[in-house]
Amino acid sequence: MDPGPVQKHSSGACRRCHGRKVRCDRSKGSPCSNCRATGAYCVPYEKHRPQRRRVNKPLAPLPAKVADTLQTASQGVLAEEQKLQCSPPQSNAFHDSTTTPAQPTPHTGTANASTASPASLIQIDDSTVKRHLVEMLSQDDVDSRIMQSGVRIAYVGHEYSNINYLIRHRTKNPSVHHFPANQISRHYTSHELERIPKEAFALPSRTLVDELLEQYFIHVNPGFPILDEEIFMAQYRARNPQNPPSLLVLQAVLMVGAHIARDRPDRDTLKAMFFRRAKMLFDARFEWNRDVVVQAALLLTWHSEGVEDVGANSYHWVGIAARTALGLGMHRDCGSSTLVAHDKRIWRRVFWILVQFDVIVSLSYGRPQAVNLDECDVPPLTVADFKGIGRLAQVDFVIQHTELCARMSKILRDHLRPGLSEESHLNSLTTADELLADWWSCLPSHLRARSAESTIWSKMLLLTYNNFLILLHRPPPAKAATSSISRSYDSGDICSSAANTITDLFDQLRENNEIRFLWISSVNVLFTTLIQLSAEMRTANPILAVDALRRFDVALECLSILAEYWLNAEIILRLFEESSERLQQELKIGRSSDGW
Repeated sequence: MDPGPVQKHSSGACRRCHGRKVRCDRSKGSPCSNCRATGAYCVPYEKHRPQRRRVNKPLAPLPAKVADTLQTASQGVLAEEQKLQCSPPQSNAFHDSTTTPAQPTPHTGTANASTASPASLIQIDDSTVKRHLVEMLSQDDVDSRIMQSGVRIAYVGHEYSNINYLIRHRTKNPSVHHFPANQISRHYTSHELERIPKEAFALPSRTLVDELLEQYFIHVNPGFPILDEEIFMAQYRARNPQNPPSLLVLQAVLMVGAHIARDRPDRDTLKAMFFRRAKMLFDARFEWNRDVVVQAALLLTWHSEGVEDVGANSYHWVGIAARTALGLGMHRDCGSSTLVAHDKRIWRRVFWILVQFDVIVSLSYGRPQAVNLDECDVPPLTVADFKGIGRLAQVDFVIQHTELCARMSKILRDHLRPGLSEESHLNSLTTADELLADWWSCLPSHLRARSAESTIWSKMLLLTYNNFLILLHRPPPAKAATSSISRSYDSGDICSSAANTITDLFDQLRENNEIRFLWISSVNVLFTTLIQLSAEMRTANPILAVDALRRFDVALECLSILAEYWLNAEIILRLFEESSERLQQELKIGRSSDGW
């Protein structure tokens, strides 16, 4: 690649020479002799001033002409994208953005890197790409280089990784697992961007976008803080084409907003539209920033395709989020790395939300977890990790729900090991009860409340807890109940009490019109409860059977509301509607024969 004619330039080293700690003659003309010899772009080194840039550079806008009308695409955006194929990256409203909604400073390769300009991003040619590993391992300042704009994060793996072995010869701190590497051209990380359908770049009216964003940040993000609200909204409102929010994340957020804000048929139409656009960008690997890919995948768990639960739906998207996060090293403590403090907070928060989603979705489908916490050393969440989430942040809920899911993860791995003897199985159940009882005893009183006035977040926490109790303690299926070791005598009481609690909580959510705000895990909670109540309705005691039938009807009505939002709930609803009719008929027959 021809670096171009030599141009007079102000004094100072270029970024490449500065990183390699070699003499630079850029003051005599650009490109310098070193860059000219290797065919690299000669970009001036700019001294980093983190605090100044963090305060003075707001994040992320939405171009007015794109947001004001529902058009097939922004021609300006597409024109810029076409330029991208044959020239060094150029900034525009959406394309070539390495910023996520949660980062106030330029930060390529982290959860919130900002849009890179030609002066801060190097278009790497074929020869340089082939030297990517050489460049990373030969950095003299690999221990001190701040992972900021133009830097790609490289996770070197565990101690048996060859890359880890090589880089340890150049580093002083063995607790650092994340290192800087030069950014790679979009040409090597994306798939034919010029072929992305124009629809993927379209946005509806600004009024609708405002409405859906507001709903998301009021009803979803406070308890599942995937995004930094303050930074994302600052980006969005600024409408600065040089520093936009991630288009992939924006389309995904709008999908979630449509899920909770609109009624049918608008809801189904909008969700399908926003999901389709996000999926187009996702499949083309449009988003440069891998952290944004994790965030977007977690948001896309709000999409439901009904019976397809392997290649789509929440289990699929959690798996993508997990693989991407593990590849980035989000599961390792980044406290000693040169990642900026803001991004360290985002990594911890997103990782623990991923753990929550992974445990709950894996439990729902009866499949292996993607994240093994025995291989992770990310510190627990603290209040400081919620800076920037907004005034509605549910700090106590997130911390306690994370802790509950972490304990559930350990219990499931110990309890479901293949080949576990019956005695070991029961011993693991005792250990599980001790872990859960310890968690419950430390739970703040306001999160234990079951009153109608309690928040939706405390209800969601109790739904997760009580659902897990039933799954742990319910008896095995009749044909599998051949064990010589019986369950604890109080397991039946635990299951019945948990089912009653879940029914009461859903009844309150229905009265408050809050069922629409529940995540997909709520479908499995009702599924578990209806199975438990179905068993109780077959009890020999008619008083208990009638009470179970009443609760069954309440749960079934709540499931019918969920079915308006989640397609898989509709499938389960059909199963229990037929079951309810048969059971009610059986109860009537029983009453007649007993002379009621």
